[in-house]
Amino acid sequence: MLALWHNFGIMRTRTYLILWSALLVVVLVVVLAGCSSSSGEGDVDALVSTSVAGTIGTQSNSEQKSPVSDGPPQTSIYCPDCQLVEVTGVVDGDTIDTSIGRVRFFGVDTPERGEECFTEATEFTRLLVGNQVRLENGPRLEDTYGRRLAYIFDSSGNSIDVQLIAAGFAKAWTRDGQHRDTLVGLAESAKVNRAGCLWAGHSSTSSSDYDPTGPDRDCGDFATWKQANDFFIAAGGPNSDPHRLDGDQDGVPCQSLR
Repeated sequence: MLALWHNFGIMRTRTYLILWSALLVVVLVVVLAGCSSSSGEGDVDALVSTSVAGTIGTQSNSEQKSPVSDGPPQTSIYCPDCQLVEVTGVVDGDTIDTSIGRVRFFGVDTPERGEECFTEATEFTRLLVGNQVRLENGPRLEDTYGRRLAYIFDSSGNSIDVQLIAAGFAKAWTRDGQHRDTLVGLAESAKVNRAGCLWAGHSSTSSSDYDPTGPDRDCGDFATWKQANDFFIAAGGPNSDPHRLDGDQDGVPCQSLR
């Protein structure tokens, strides 16, 4: 009888070991499957999540509308109640077509067609905007081409301007706008961290930012007046102004940055 109970105890112990081993295998399979799927088609989705989580910072006017919650992370500029419109097309990284017409992002500049990072910036914007976006007016409602200007948010209220800059696909617009300081700060961080295709090869000690033989620049390309003035002088100013940074020809470039 004792031998029978002894054998029964051994069988029960082996059964527990088998069950625990099977459970461990299942857990490992699930984890590995998740890693496998996320390493391929999920790369861009992961970048979107990272760009949202990584840009939480100083609250702006738009953010005052957002309640404190334990939900998904919010960008440093947040506007869940802004005007909602349908997206009908993506022109490039900073311009989209909507149900109310063509809209140019107020807070960012992305590479133009033919420039490095154009395709990446355009595709990232396409991913971020989805089918609907929210619009917040800046101090100007139209650009010089008659396009509607607005800060752009996804349907949940997260800033697409912020995500483009933080991910290294766009430069910040520095001339005006209620979110200028926040966006310029994010752009400086992205540059220092060499984020995305825009800054991957950038060096903080490089003089390429002030290369007068490089592509045409305007005041919106510079974060500070000193940067603009250094570039202006390197390009031949004030006697020569090939980049037209001194609009009133008084020898002082980009006075909007001062």
